[in-house]
Amino acid sequence: MTKLVGILLAWLPGLSSRFVLLVAGLFLALSVVMIMVASYLDLRDEEQRAVSDAKAIGATVSRLAVPHLTNHHYLILEQELESIAASGVVEFAQVYDPARTVTIDSDPDTSYFDETENHALVREVLDTGHDQLRQTRERVEIALPVRDMVSGDMLGTALVSVKRMPVNGMLLSIWGRNIVITLVLLVFCVPVTIHFAENFVRPIKALTQAAHTVSSGNFDAPFPVDRKDEIGVLARAYRDMVATIRNNMARIHELAYVDPVTRLPNRESFRQHFNANMEGAGGKPNRVCVLFIDLDRFKRVNDSYGHDHGDALLKEVATRLQRLLDTRARDGAAGKESVDRKPAFAPLVARLGGDEFAVVLPAEMPMEDLRLFAEQLVQCVEQPLEISGLTMAVGASIGVSVYPDDGEDYTAILKNADIAMYAAKRTGGNRACFYQEIESDSHAHERIRLEAELKIALLRDEITIVFQPKIDCTSMSVVGAEVLARWNHPDRGLLSPGCFIDVAEESGLITRLGERVLDLACRQGRVWLDAGQRMPLAVNVSIRQIEQPGFTTRVLETLDFTGFPAELLQLEVTETVAMADPEQVSEATGPLLKAGITFAIDDFGTGYSSLAHLQRLPFNTFKIDQSFVSGLAGDHHSRSIVKTILAMAKSLRYEVVAEGVETIDQQAFLMENGCTTAQGFLFARPMPADRFEAWAAAFTRPQGAQADPASPDRNSASGCAA
Repeated sequence: MTKLVGILLAWLPGLSSRFVLLVAGLFLALSVVMIMVASYLDLRDEEQRAVSDAKAIGATVSRLAVPHLTNHHYLILEQELESIAASGVVEFAQVYDPARTVTIDSDPDTSYFDETENHALVREVLDTGHDQLRQTRERVEIALPVRDMVSGDMLGTALVSVKRMPVNGMLLSIWGRNIVITLVLLVFCVPVTIHFAENFVRPIKALTQAAHTVSSGNFDAPFPVDRKDEIGVLARAYRDMVATIRNNMARIHELAYVDPVTRLPNRESFRQHFNANMEGAGGKPNRVCVLFIDLDRFKRVNDSYGHDHGDALLKEVATRLQRLLDTRARDGAAGKESVDRKPAFAPLVARLGGDEFAVVLPAEMPMEDLRLFAEQLVQCVEQPLEISGLTMAVGASIGVSVYPDDGEDYTAILKNADIAMYAAKRTGGNRACFYQEIESDSHAHERIRLEAELKIALLRDEITIVFQPKIDCTSMSVVGAEVLARWNHPDRGLLSPGCFIDVAEESGLITRLGERVLDLACRQGRVWLDAGQRMPLAVNVSIRQIEQPGFTTRVLETLDFTGFPAELLQLEVTETVAMADPEQVSEATGPLLKAGITFAIDDFGTGYSSLAHLQRLPFNTFKIDQSFVSGLAGDHHSRSIVKTILAMAKSLRYEVVAEGVETIDQQAFLMENGCTTAQGFLFARPMPADRFEAWAAAFTRPQGAQADPASPDRNSASGCAA
């Protein structure tokens, strides 16, 4: 039975149909039980009625029999019994005269003088003097004593038999009646049940439909939250859940596609917008223009005033770019564009990261209009900005590439726009450059290739170092060495810094490169120290390294890890770097100076030093640039500059190292004017550690040595051959 109910419920998936089926089944079961109870009650009532009739008729017969038996009016009694039997209820009625053994009955075919055997009930009455009752399926028989009303003596016995209705017929009648009632009730109750079931299930259906609507992506589906029942509770729970999901999805979308600083679309949103508009109707490619914007001098603002001011500047630039794009769109809608037909898609400005922005727009306009718009972007950015009461100014270098002319996909177009942007930077920045104009420029492609190869070189430990000795001109002894980077390129051989330093600076790889050189230098210095050779080493430091957070900590950690003494390490910073931001340089070098590290100003004389700044900076060594040393032979100005530098160094108590010494005459002039330390090809070229050891052991005073002025590696400052 349970399995059958399960099959029916599975066959009827709807809640309303299941509810109706359940109610109908319960109602039918209740009807059957009611029919059975009613049948039992009717049978019992019938039995009680038959007994009651028998007792009532028997009492009547007994009462009638008293006067007739007393006066022996048997004939009259027989007639009365016949009259009672004629009603149809009594099967027969008899009165026994036990004294004469005469039976007076209700049957007209018999005589009251007939003598018959006493009925069993009659005998029991005669024996006990009490009423006797017997029931069978066909009849109810009762025997009562007939007593004298005065004396109470038993005059005889009255026997009455009352017919009973046949059980089968009575049950059929009862069942038929109850079935008719049940059918009538079903006809009335089933529609009522269906009505109430539909009303009960309707809010559930509405809630289910709302859930399906939400699952399809429409979070505005209404929920029956005003109900006070369980449906209302469930609907409110659904509403709160959907609100949470909507907020989470909005947050996820914002994190995935919106720049958190400027609120512009981010790189991924920009990529999707570009890809979605590459093709027009019928699969024909749209002409799409990408303008890659990189802010000039932003890093200086960010480092000088902090990231809060830098973020505020980025927000202002983003607002300006968006405003310019909106103005262009309004002008286009007003018919002011040179293109007559409607643009293929909406322009978009996005922040790609850092200080880089990008604009994508239809390139259906002439190139002159694109160039004009790019210039408008440059002018838009270069206007001074007011940030927290401070006036700031940055520029914009813009690279422009057009799809499908300059590339077949998003990656190629963005890469070529980036290349064009770097071409704009190389020419001074704050201008726009089109990729088509520099496509044949091999230098741009070489830069991209070198940057990729340099990243691999840092991972594969292809960077090595060489050492150029520093010589005390008086004692002609080796007093130290400058550490210079070399790239052991797998295809091009050993490359000097002139081939890759600029690329490292522009790409930001200079930080990793500088850390690698410092680590190698300290390791080698420790090896020499363990071998009993105390060799001071000088390592060049880039401004990007100094600007990098944690620079001081990393230098100290390198010394601690390698075990190289701080007092044997000298860090060289170019004069231009030192004077660009003296406060930052002083802040970064102060803890290192306390640790025992010394500092030198490299290429001194090529920048614009301020004596006030020199006094505040922690430098104790000047390195005279080789351009002045090389001109000592015939350039009066070079000789004057070198003399001035040496005099100033002496007054400030600075040590001086002359770079690029290539002749005995240059050495002699430097010594005459107070310079005691020199380095250059007069003494030795930069060399690996093993050759440096052998050279230092065999070094003697040079006798009229003359370096090749056309050498590609003049003191490692230029040239690619090591």
